[in-house]
Amino acid sequence: VLKVEGLWKTYTVDGGEVPAVRGVSFTVETGEFFTLLGPSGCGKSTTLRCIAGLEVPNSAEITLGEVALFSSRQRRSVPIHKRNIGMVFQSYAIWPHMSVYDNVDFPVKVKCVPDRREKVMRALELVGLNHLEDRSATDLSGGQQQRVAIARAIVMDVDLLLFDEPLSNLDSKLRLQMRFELRQLQKQLGITSIYVTHDQEEAMVLSDRVAVMDDGNIVEIGKSQDIYLEPRKLFTAKFVGQSNLLPGEVVSADGATATVKTAIGEIATGALDSTAPSDGFLMIRPEHIPMSWVKEELLSSDVNVFEGTIVSETFTGKLVDYRIQVGEFTFEVQTPLHNALQKENRVFIHLPPERCVMLPKDTPGTS
Repeated sequence: VLKVEGLWKTYTVDGGEVPAVRGVSFTVETGEFFTLLGPSGCGKSTTLRCIAGLEVPNSAEITLGEVALFSSRQRRSVPIHKRNIGMVFQSYAIWPHMSVYDNVDFPVKVKCVPDRREKVMRALELVGLNHLEDRSATDLSGGQQQRVAIARAIVMDVDLLLFDEPLSNLDSKLRLQMRFELRQLQKQLGITSIYVTHDQEEAMVLSDRVAVMDDGNIVEIGKSQDIYLEPRKLFTAKFVGQSNLLPGEVVSADGATATVKTAIGEIATGALDSTAPSDGFLMIRPEHIPMSWVKEELLSSDVNVFEGTIVSETFTGKLVDYRIQVGEFTFEVQTPLHNALQKENRVFIHLPPERCVMLPKDTPGTS
């Protein structure tokens, strides 16, 4: 288990202290794939580098199992080479003058580990490069170079594996392939892993849990599905995927349903938990809004059916994106290509109550 408590890191800029990470705390369970997700400059890579020992926190308690990697209270900092942590970088960071085998062998050789060749070949086999052991690193494709970097990170049987945007330099098709391979490898080895990315889809696909970061804070932590379908913070709803965010006020609620007053009328929602705000934003994802030319086709429920005007229609491949004006609010709606409507500009939409989530107006950090 990795525990990070009260991690602060500041940098000196123009004579002043600028916080990069603001007292974040989280726990990563043994064997878990945990992702730090957020926009550029939010502090996710700095957090990762502090765990690795590449950056020195201003203050923190960082423990891996029973070992204190960094402790402000104990005034202790374990050197990088003694932390038994593997790290994979965005830039691959492999040595171009070495062969594939020598790149992976390097950390084993430095530490004089017995059975070196057996360990190196096992790592190369795990990433599917054992047949290229003699190939020069410069003769490899981008995906193969990243596999070399992963093999080098796991060759020492590390306790923790850190990934700093490792797939961002790959083309889209290769990135999809590497996502699958990376997750399969992590499951096979059972290594506790922390992954940093700004790519929301990547985080959803790879992770057991996701920590959403903004401005040096952890906004919220949850399972991928919960972060997407039922975010608890406005920033998460805006950053992760597309959202329709309609200002509203809860005017009634019982154990099963609630009613939210909005500019387009009253909207029924599912049950609200005790933390839901009475005043904030009602969120619904574009793909969760069915639409039809005929109102009666949407009357499986007699609530939340609205008439609107199609403002624009955009073909994106599998989906068609619509912008639909209802009163003073414009909804983003996504529908599969085979369900696309192409007759006239008047349309009816339905907001399923179980898909409507109430969110607070502001998003203070919740580290």
